[in-house]
Amino acid sequence: MTSQPSPYSFWSRVLYRIIWSIIRFFLVVAFRTKVSGRENERMHGRVIYASNHISALDPPVVGASLKRQLMYLAKQELFAIPVFGRIIRALHARPVNRTGYTRGALEVMKAALEKDEGVLVFPEGTRQKDGKLGEGKVGVGMLAVWTGAPVVPVYVSGTANVWKALSGRCRFRVALGRVVEPPDVSDPQERKRAYQTVTDAVMAEIARLKAEVDEKQ
Repeated sequence: MTSQPSPYSFWSRVLYRIIWSIIRFFLVVAFRTKVSGRENERMHGRVIYASNHISALDPPVVGASLKRQLMYLAKQELFAIPVFGRIIRALHARPVNRTGYTRGALEVMKAALEKDEGVLVFPEGTRQKDGKLGEGKVGVGMLAVWTGAPVVPVYVSGTANVWKALSGRCRFRVALGRVVEPPDVSDPQERKRAYQTVTDAVMAEIARLKAEVDEKQ
């Protein structure tokens, strides 16, 4: 598969890097963010990063922790928040009326992957305020099988406890797991099974990362 040129303009990439650097500085200094599993990063070609979701801070935290520029979806109303809205837009967020795996959201992400972009998705579909892992929605598996994009499972923690992190009682952690490769299947029934198989594999790896990170805290 031949990689295409970056879909982002020169100035868009520059602005992303500037904001990325500022956020990364605060992540390291203020929140002592630790990133593990960098050997699983994919720097070129289409790729899906699939993360658990516990806070509105997850997209910029995960995005700024990675070297690859990613596209992700965010609720329309978040773009109206002063400063925050500008930041997530500069970090390649695209507004949707609803988050989760609606048909429109899937089409936006599918189109991005077909342009060899990297995308960030949240398989649970919504934030899990109790910190537990929710059930993975099959949308992540559909995207992977449709486009042939590998999936990098991600576990993020600490973002729901900003003040606790600032006081030094916890830290932000971003862990990248083993890559899940989607099968190449054409039979309609096999494809449906593959959607669930990929989703289950991604969520199992996120659960493994969670157990590993939680044990070290």
